[in-house]
Amino acid sequence: QALSDQAAERLADLLAWLANDLFRIRRKVIMGNLSPIYPGASAQELLLVSRGMWKNLVLMGCEVAQAPRRINRYSWRAYIELKGMEELVSTILRPQPTILLSGHFGNFEMAGFAAGLLGFPSYTIIRPLDNQYLNEYVNRFRSMHGQYILEKRGSSAQAEAVLQQGGMLALLGDQHAGPRGCWVDFLGRPASCHKALAVFSLVSGAPLLVCYARRTGAPLEFEVGLVDATDPRLHPERCQSVRSLTMWYNAMLETVIRRDPEQYWWVHRRWKGKPLRKRSRVRAAA
Repeated sequence: QALSDQAAERLADLLAWLANDLFRIRRKVIMGNLSPIYPGASAQELLLVSRGMWKNLVLMGCEVAQAPRRINRYSWRAYIELKGMEELVSTILRPQPTILLSGHFGNFEMAGFAAGLLGFPSYTIIRPLDNQYLNEYVNRFRSMHGQYILEKRGSSAQAEAVLQQGGMLALLGDQHAGPRGCWVDFLGRPASCHKALAVFSLVSGAPLLVCYARRTGAPLEFEVGLVDATDPRLHPERCQSVRSLTMWYNAMLETVIRRDPEQYWWVHRRWKGKPLRKRSRVRAAA
């Protein structure tokens, strides 16, 4: 919490080099994710993206530690630049439920922190971290300004209640959903997505807003913005089905990831397994 921005950046550079170049932590997973998406990139170019990702993760930890001390309702303009807020704010202020969707990109924790700081409380569905003490620490940060935490397991009824009451639900849209998920292309590769994200919007009629929080320079310098929004009542072509809506929001997430690929979490297994249907066909053929 006491590190200067310069010291935090030097620490991030060092730890990123150790994780990426020396110890090669999860190198196989990272390169397995990157190589098919950037087939024309050289090994050195992919290595730089991987190292940049590790730096982003370290800086994210530093920012979570420092943001409560430095960013408040008087100082936030020095750290956060808002983009596309007119449509986002006008949608949130309507007497209706709203769904905010983001991905493991940039410092996504700052999106919820900023929303609460600016007076827009939200309910966020998360998977508890394995380390109990770290989980408690991060949740204290998340809930400082009106971000309420719903644990992923068994939260469906709570999420539906939030939407029925006209509340705002915040979700991460790039988590692997297993073979029974909704399979769509994400960054040019088949990925399994949770059907509940689209179902929440289609059943409740809640507009779905794809947002991001990307680092623009030194630590704690962010651009928080809206990629695009869709409303089941206004955009029937996007909201014909769970699949069509899932395809749309994945395409929106792609636009910010391709702009700053080093800020995406290539370390997690986003692309794995196969659709259950394909597996069944293989068994039948055997």
